[in-house]
Amino acid sequence: MGAMSAPASQFTLGEIAERLKGELLGPADRLVKSVRPITAAGSEDITFLDQPKYLPLASQSKAGAIIVSRATRPLEGPALERHALEGPALIFVDQPYVAFAQLLELFFPRRRAGFGVSPQATVGEGSAVGAGSNIYPGAYLGNRVRIGDETDIFPGTCVGDDVAIGSHCVLYPNVTIYQGCRLGDRVIIHAGAVIGADGFGYVQKQNPDNPGEPVVHYKIPQVGIVVIEDDVEVGANATVDRAALEVTRIGRGTKIDNLVMVAHNCQIGCHGLLVSQAGISGSTTIGNYVTIAGQAGLVGHIRIGDRVTIGAQAGVTKSVPDGQTVLGSPAFDAGRARRALALFEHLPEYRRKLEELDRRLQKLEREN
Repeated sequence: MGAMSAPASQFTLGEIAERLKGELLGPADRLVKSVRPITAAGSEDITFLDQPKYLPLASQSKAGAIIVSRATRPLEGPALERHALEGPALIFVDQPYVAFAQLLELFFPRRRAGFGVSPQATVGEGSAVGAGSNIYPGAYLGNRVRIGDETDIFPGTCVGDDVAIGSHCVLYPNVTIYQGCRLGDRVIIHAGAVIGADGFGYVQKQNPDNPGEPVVHYKIPQVGIVVIEDDVEVGANATVDRAALEVTRIGRGTKIDNLVMVAHNCQIGCHGLLVSQAGISGSTTIGNYVTIAGQAGLVGHIRIGDRVTIGAQAGVTKSVPDGQTVLGSPAFDAGRARRALALFEHLPEYRRKLEELDRRLQKLEREN
């Protein structure tokens, strides 16, 4: 994990097992002070194994405790019990990786300032800030802004007029939320992200009075908003453009990585994953539980179904039905795409063979 902040507290294995709803095999009163990788953990640390194939690492680990899957216990039986007595204690859970995330929340809770609205922040007329919220020095809230309870808005963040932000949100430094946009509860927006900038909308206008510029790009006013639903996280320097007329929407629980571009009028479903440098063109509809891998690009006005996976650097030029996995540019079925991509490095060799076969065929035809 590298260098990290000091943990907030220490816990016994019994307390940890209870918090994780796990089954402890080992001393309940053993103290644990931090969470570390299995190869670096010491006697006062807890770690985890997410897959049975990594079990050999457990016998070499010096950790005080290891979180493992419940499915592991019947596979190993008495061997695990001996291991828990002679080495690290074991805590059996249904999903070790989820338990790992919960451990990090337990040992490294987010610290909040608790000072309220700073005198060095700017708060416009008619704005309201909920109980327990912190508006840091240098933050700007426009007029008629509504902020829920327990929300933190860090320095340099600009919140435009008529914006509504829910409770338990975090807007890190230098975030920009344009006028009229709405954020639900527990939304996290990382540094430099821009929510609600104008969509890229222009129409070519004939300009006969100026022969030097016979056509100009005439801006279409973008008068819609962005709605970000509950439990969404938007990465650093990502952008979500406002709609031309109505709403660009990011569905509940969706996670957007750094440097992702979501264009105007897009409708992104619930619990999606949009990985770094993906670009979604305007008026694209994306279903629920969709994964869009890094540097993938989607044209506008198409529909991506539920539970679709779009591979890295894919170029999606048409709608994709529910449950499909696509790769390549233009993107198509992942199985066929992998087979096609495997042929690429052999194309020069195949070309030489085809040319040789063509020469032989022509020779045979001349001889006959």
